[in-house]
Amino acid sequence: MSEFPPALEITLRRLKPLAPPFHRHIARGKLVGKSCQVGDRVVVYEVVHTLPEGKVLVGEDTLFRFEDERVT
Repeated sequence: MSEFPPALEITLRRLKPLAPPFHRHIARGKLVGKSCQVGDRVVVYEVVHTLPEGKVLVGEDTLFRFEDERVT
């Protein structure tokens, strides 16, 4: 059992404006099964929100939101 609660949702913001959309899938793959919190960076994204707040464990059921992009 993890010491962190499961993430229901995380929101990522793109750090590089011209980054290709397929980086969303790479970021998701790198986060699932790991813990993250606001301020963490993965590929070309920064975690800007987690639900619940604080450090969370990202799972297969976690909803990924990308600012200014569609929900995946």
